[in-house]
Amino acid sequence: MRVVWMMKDPQRSLQDLIAATDTTTLSNVLMRIPDKVCAAGFSILADDVRARLYTLIGDTKAQRIREEIRIEARRRTNAAVRARLVRSFLAYFKQRAPRAPAIWIKPIRRRRT
Repeated sequence: MRVVWMMKDPQRSLQDLIAATDTTTLSNVLMRIPDKVCAAGFSILADDVRARLYTLIGDTKAQRIREEIRIEARRRTNAAVRARLVRSFLAYFKQRAPRAPAIWIKPIRRRRT
């Protein structure tokens, strides 16, 4: 049996994350997220928060997300898949430390005599 991790209150977690992120970063992150994942994240938000997020992204992307939310309402997506999509949405906001530069030393081949 597989255990599915569920957030206790995904709507509250998402609202806190959106409130803590500055507008420019929020807009940049939302533009990078695929439409289906955005739709999963947006669908659990309140209408006023969702409307604010639509203003941060372009009209075309906002229209695609609205369409995806409408389609998702008719699909029979189970709770585990929805939770996975919301976790994926939240993962885009995680800040990663920049990677250290890779150091590579060219090996010297010595001739054997």
